[in-house]
Amino acid sequence: MRGDTYQTLRADVEQMPLVDAHEHHVAPARTTDILKFISGFYLTHDLASASGSETAERMFDASVPIEERWKLFEPAYRAARHTGYGRGARYAMEYVFGSDEVTLDSLREWSTRIPDYSDPDRYEQPLADAKIRARVTDNWPPLASIVDGSYHGLPNQYLAISLPQFHAITRRTDIEKIERAIGSRVTSLDEYVDMCRLIFGKWKECGAVCFKDQSAYQRRIDYRLATKADAEALFNRILADPRQAIEWGESGHALSDWLMHCFLRIAREMDLPVQYHTGHMAMNYNDVAKGNAAHLRVVLEVHRDVRFDLFHANWPYGGDLLFLAKNYPNVRINFCWAQQIDPVYAHRLLVQSVSAVPFTKVHAFGSDVGGDQPHLSWAYAKLARDSVASALAELVDTDFIDLEAAREIAIAWLYSNPREYFRLPIDPA
Repeated sequence: MRGDTYQTLRADVEQMPLVDAHEHHVAPARTTDILKFISGFYLTHDLASASGSETAERMFDASVPIEERWKLFEPAYRAARHTGYGRGARYAMEYVFGSDEVTLDSLREWSTRIPDYSDPDRYEQPLADAKIRARVTDNWPPLASIVDGSYHGLPNQYLAISLPQFHAITRRTDIEKIERAIGSRVTSLDEYVDMCRLIFGKWKECGAVCFKDQSAYQRRIDYRLATKADAEALFNRILADPRQAIEWGESGHALSDWLMHCFLRIAREMDLPVQYHTGHMAMNYNDVAKGNAAHLRVVLEVHRDVRFDLFHANWPYGGDLLFLAKNYPNVRINFCWAQQIDPVYAHRLLVQSVSAVPFTKVHAFGSDVGGDQPHLSWAYAKLARDSVASALAELVDTDFIDLEAAREIAIAWLYSNPREYFRLPIDPA
């Protein structure tokens, strides 16, 4: 947007601190391949969509000469550069290299200036430049280090307890990693739940501020009210015979479903919110329908005392998400990754959210970035600021809200709401 209202709000929003409501930063690391560096993780999916998976795989094969890879990369990049992933990548190039003009010559020159993010201070700089004061992090730490209290995340990280490894169990070996962390043998479903509860408690002691589940990648997220008897029968089958395997997948099964509801009761006991991956999934070739947040209706209905943070603006099912947030006091909307997936969708849903739900129920930014890509967290923070300013400017220009209300909503979306929701020990805005 180019209007005066947008320019005013965009300048205001630029000064606001951020809470990154979902990311995957594990440890400082270094990328030396320039195409991988500028594309990160997400743009590779749009490049594959434009050129085909086999072509994309070859263009990111560092053993192939850059001249040959450029011939594959250039047409795919031209086709994808206006997507959210492409726009984020261009922001990142401008931030790191001072230009977003991609040519074979620029790639050769940039390859000599790739930042060394194995340096912890260099790794943290883009996050500081983005004014990210806190990060809610799902980074799968070793369970043993959680149990013995030795795990320490990166600066300003607050952990999420990752749930799939605890309920997506299909064979005896899936239980053994829990046993190794605790140092004790599981002999019953009740003992298994007790071990999980112990690990969750230790995770909270290590700084966890929520639970997080991303099972939508493998199954429909309609966690049914299975009976303990049905769950126990499946659990006992794999407990008694390590060679046995039970079903877990698209339709779910009684053990996974029962454990999920059990873990939600533990979340209530621990007074921690639960984040769910909903909507679009990373990479190509998946069934987005199984991730629609509408499948969680029974979970939300039954567990009214549990707080739920629903991810990715449920792209492309925005209406379903607005209904859930409007209908259930225990539901929040998390726009993590949404601006990267589809900035126009994010803009429109932010606009509509103001008229549909209390603005205290929206978390507007989550970079959803992992690995060696802090420059992309900076770029995606810029995308989120663009999105928030443009949505609120539209509402001001149509006299739906005034400028002061827009500023109030912006700081709530970007900082105050997630700060208060996750009870982060950081200063008020």
